[in-house]
Amino acid sequence: MYQYMLAAALLLVTVWNSAPLIGVKLPSLEAGALDGSRLVLPHSAEGSVTLVGIGYRRESQDDLSSWLFPFRRQFELAGGFRAYEVPMMGPRIPGVLRGVINRAMRNAIPELDRRWVAPFYGDIDAYSKRLGVSDRSRVQMFLLDGSGVIRWHAAGPADSTRLAGLMRAAAELVAGGGE
Repeated sequence: MYQYMLAAALLLVTVWNSAPLIGVKLPSLEAGALDGSRLVLPHSAEGSVTLVGIGYRRESQDDLSSWLFPFRRQFELAGGFRAYEVPMMGPRIPGVLRGVINRAMRNAIPELDRRWVAPFYGDIDAYSKRLGVSDRSRVQMFLLDGSGVIRWHAAGPADSTRLAGLMRAAAELVAGGGE
């Protein structure tokens, strides 16, 4: 019996320590957007309700799109909303190859959308730890209030229930003044 209780306690500690940070400011992240501008989160999100999608694998694109496209469609005409996609590329990619990767992404993304996509070539391990993400096999979605505080989180692809929760959370943030 003691072994089961100890195992359960260790599992709870692991889950607690790996849970994304709800109610705290998004850890700082700097990346170059595909339109040439600089993304500095959470500063770039200040004053807006912002959805940040983080993908760790090339295969993450469909999962990111399952969240980002409906969010943009729902809120694109309303002011005060942003949605960023941050592919986590890592520091091991040489500078020359980064340019090739960024050009390929630019060619695949419509010009008007390039400002919302910012590959991150920094220390993925350290950033993920600061963010509280332990499962990098799934996309991580964070909804920030107007101050850059994480108010909602989901991992993996969108489904109708979780997408409805995201839309409700975003609308509540705006109704409450964005914070």
